[in-house]
Amino acid sequence: MVGTYDYLLVLLSVVVAIAASFVALDLSARVSASSQRRTKAYWLAGGALSMGTGIWSMHFIGMLAFRLPITVSYDVPITLASLLIAITASWFALWVAGRETLSRRRLAVAGLLMGFAIVSMHYVGMGAMRMQPPIDYRLALVALSIAIAIAASLIALWCAFKQRAQTIVSAFWNRAGSAVVMGLAIVGMHYTGMAAAKFDPNSVCTVRSSILHPYGLAAALGASTLLFLLATLLVSAYDEYRAAFLQTRVDQASGEVARLSARLVAIHDEERRNLAAELHDVIGQDLAAANADLALVIGQMPAAAPPALSERLEDASTLLKSSVEALRSVMVQLHPPGLNELGIAAALRSHSAAFESRTGIPVSVDVDDALPRPSQSVSDAALRIYLEALSNVSKHADASDVRTGLERRGSQIVMSISDVGRGFDAKRPVKRDDKSGWGLMIMQERARSIAAELRVDSAPGAGTRIELVIPEAKWS
Repeated sequence: MVGTYDYLLVLLSVVVAIAASFVALDLSARVSASSQRRTKAYWLAGGALSMGTGIWSMHFIGMLAFRLPITVSYDVPITLASLLIAITASWFALWVAGRETLSRRRLAVAGLLMGFAIVSMHYVGMGAMRMQPPIDYRLALVALSIAIAIAASLIALWCAFKQRAQTIVSAFWNRAGSAVVMGLAIVGMHYTGMAAAKFDPNSVCTVRSSILHPYGLAAALGASTLLFLLATLLVSAYDEYRAAFLQTRVDQASGEVARLSARLVAIHDEERRNLAAELHDVIGQDLAAANADLALVIGQMPAAAPPALSERLEDASTLLKSSVEALRSVMVQLHPPGLNELGIAAALRSHSAAFESRTGIPVSVDVDDALPRPSQSVSDAALRIYLEALSNVSKHADASDVRTGLERRGSQIVMSISDVGRGFDAKRPVKRDDKSGWGLMIMQERARSIAAELRVDSAPGAGTRIELVIPEAKWS
């Protein structure tokens, strides 16, 4: 028994296949862009329903386009089973395309599984005709249809994964081209599978005849499917637009916060410099003068002076010297010396030497002296981040040594501080209280104030490495 095709319905099946492929590519981007588990699950379910319905509709319209010289109808439960297979295969495809990575092995396994699912949908759908004698198949063409289904699945998964980060507007032509290739591959599989079928000249369909004309059923199914796919695409486009709008607002707010943060840091540093200058010019000089006068008094005391008086004066001199040292320490914290006079490279070496002398922890410094002098704000932020990092090493790291670097990497300037210490789990949120846990946050805030990035790499027992990555355009 030889069948013929209604070419208008064949064309409709091709259009539905391409439309379903385009929607599938777009939905893979929505699944990937969904950060919340519940939202991702909704898009997976909705996308599988839309994509699966589209693929199945193409298949069913293609079957309706096939005309035999006998009346043919389709078993409803078996037909619905083929639809369920298509939806399941679509869910799996979207799930794979939405993963963070897609290795060659995973792509191959997923392509095989999805290809066999599509083949199963087709041949289960063919079984819904319930022909007697049963349909016979040409094995070579069946094998070819399986190969085409697997190839179509591999192409679909690869295109969906590669184009998922693009928007509908930016990727329209890429997705349109990919959708044509995918759609034609799906159509090719279907009609190859149809060509594999051999009908006995005495075959009859055992399903009770439907009152619906195949042409009308195919037209209704095709129109409803295309409308459903269009509705899905519009919902996806609206969701993408809303997400982009919200992201723009977030970026604007983040920019405002960053500018405000930079301004607050600048004001804070200026106040600290002014306070350090006041302490040096007023209190520091007064203490130094008082200590000099006291030394003069001690030197001019007569030999017959009471020993108790001499001891009191010596104690007062010692206290004044201690106060001067404490004041210098406070001034260093308020405004680290060396930046204005020597520059960032010399300041790093100076403070490293002071840290090594104070703590006994060796510090090696590797600085590219050919780097241009940074701006005042960058110098202040970099040196304060460095001092905070050294402070964390002395308090928490139990480190045997510290390595410091300042170098150019392409279009970036990178300052690094690494130690061989106990380390910590950098992936876990830092617990903060009134006394601790604020160092990293302050360092990150200072990095943001100069449009830089602070990277922290640490693990328990593996030490800690901190990098301040500054765009060269922001350096000077």
